[in-house]
Amino acid sequence: MPTYEYTGTLADIGLGVLTDLAPLMWVHPEVEAFSPEGLISATPVPVAVDPVTGAFSMDLVPSGDLTPATGGGSGVDYVIEVVLFKPTVDGESFIAGTDVWKFTAVAGGGNVGEMNGGSLLAVWVGPPWPSAPVPPGLYIDMTPPNPWGVKE
Repeated sequence: MPTYEYTGTLADIGLGVLTDLAPLMWVHPEVEAFSPEGLISATPVPVAVDPVTGAFSMDLVPSGDLTPATGGGSGVDYVIEVVLFKPTVDGESFIAGTDVWKFTAVAGGGNVGEMNGGSLLAVWVGPPWPSAPVPPGLYIDMTPPNPWGVKE
């Protein structure tokens, strides 16, 4: 079974251009699945993200060619996990945000932002915040005078 190239940018999956926050990305099927060539693990695999444009590319077996290892119908969606890090004054970093994007990889490949799917979870410590459209999720505002750190 062939694999196809799936591409996009952080903006395509609702994260805006947040490359100044050192994004790290992983992809994996939602569950372990069988392809015609064998088992595909649900263990996340790193995906390179361009540090300037936020562009990424990955080769995957289309969702429709996967069968869940636990049985059931065919078709397994993929999950992209993105973690963003913000540097501190002393050179260390902390997690500034995380997002989980689920999508159906269509046969032939293409831009994942144009495929069926969307954000499952977004948690941001900021500002800065993702550019519009802002994904739904929890936004923790670290800017005083908000004593609870919760974005209103």
